[in-house]
Amino acid sequence: MKGTDSRHAGSFTSGRNEGCMTWLKRKDAEPISPVHQLSEEEFQSLSRINATMDALPLGVVVMSSDGTNMWSNSAADILFTPQSDDHILFVESLEGLLREALNGTIGQTELEFGEDVVRTIEIATVALADGGAAAIVEDVTQRLMIDRVRTDFVANISHELRTPIGAISLMAENLIAEMGESESARLAEIILNEVTRLNETVNDLLDLARIEFDGLSKRESIHTARVIDEAVGRIRSAALAKSVMIVVEDNPDMSVIGDRAQLVSAVGNLIDNAVKYSDQGSIVKVEVRREEGRMLISVADNGPGIAAEHLGRVFERFYRVDDARSRGTGGTGLGLAIVRHIALLHGGDASVTSEVGVGSTFTLSIPAV
Repeated sequence: MKGTDSRHAGSFTSGRNEGCMTWLKRKDAEPISPVHQLSEEEFQSLSRINATMDALPLGVVVMSSDGTNMWSNSAADILFTPQSDDHILFVESLEGLLREALNGTIGQTELEFGEDVVRTIEIATVALADGGAAAIVEDVTQRLMIDRVRTDFVANISHELRTPIGAISLMAENLIAEMGESESARLAEIILNEVTRLNETVNDLLDLARIEFDGLSKRESIHTARVIDEAVGRIRSAALAKSVMIVVEDNPDMSVIGDRAQLVSAVGNLIDNAVKYSDQGSIVKVEVRREEGRMLISVADNGPGIAAEHLGRVFERFYRVDDARSRGTGGTGLGLAIVRHIALLHGGDASVTSEVGVGSTFTLSIPAV
C-alpha cells in the first residue's frame, strides 16, 4: 500500500482536483508529533504489511474512520488511467460506497464504466473494527465475458446434440415397430438403447456444465421434506420397473438456503443410482436427519457395494467402478459428480460408505437454517 518512506505513520488525503477526489494523493509532509513516531520494530512491521497488501491480486482501498484519508494497494491503483473520465467516476463511486460503509451500509456492488468498451468493476465493502471502512475491488469484465460465452456454448451444444439424437431415436423406434421379430429389428433395438444412453450422457454433461457455469444462481429457503418427496417421485417409475421399494424412513421438515431444483437433482441422482445398482425386489432407504447444524440426507442400498480402493474416486467425472456393470445399468459416470458439485455450491459435501456384498450409503450434507 502507498505510504510514507520515513519513520512516520503513512497517510493519504482526499484532495480535490477538477471536482473529484484525487486518487490517493499523498498528504504534504507536515510536522508529526512524537506520538506518531514509529519504532524500528513498528516500521518494519508496517513495511511488511505494505508489501503484503501490494502483492495481493485484488484491489484493496481503506478509508479512515473520519472519512478524510484513503489508502490503496497497487492492484487498485492500476485499474484506470489516472484522471481519465472513468477514473474520476470510479473514485467518486468508491468514495461514496466507503462513506456508506462508515455509516453501517455494507455490501457488494457491480459498476460499469466506459461506452465503446465497457468494463465491469465489482466492489465489496466492509466495516473495520477501528471504525474505518475497506473495499475489495476487482475487474470482473473478463470473467463475465467468459461466463456469457459458456452460457451460449451450453445452449448451442444442447440444440446441436439433442436434435440429431432425437431423430435417430425416432427412426429406430419406427424400424422396431415395422420389422417385428426380425434380425433388423433386433439391431434397431440395440441402436435405440445406445442412443438412449448417449442422450442420458449428453443430458448429464449439460446439467453439469450449467451447474458449473451458473453456480448457485438462486438462494431461497427450501423445505427439505418437499425436496425428498419430489426426488422420490421422479425415480418411482424406474423403481417400480425393478420392483425396488423406496422407503423414506425419516423426513423431518427442515430448511436450507439454496437452489431447490439443484437439490432435487442431487437427491434424485443418489436415489436413481441406488435403484440402478439394487437387485430386483430389494429396498432403497432414504433418511433425513439434523446433525451439528447440518442437514444430512442418506440413501442406502443393498447393492454389490464398492471396494475400499474405489471409494475416494466415485465422485470423479466418468469414473466407474465396473464399466460393464455401469453400461448394463445405464450409468453415465456423471451423476455422482453432479451430486458433489451441487453439495459444494451449497456449502456442503457428499460422502460414501460401502461394504462389498452388503451395499452402499451415500450422504449429502448441507448447512441447515
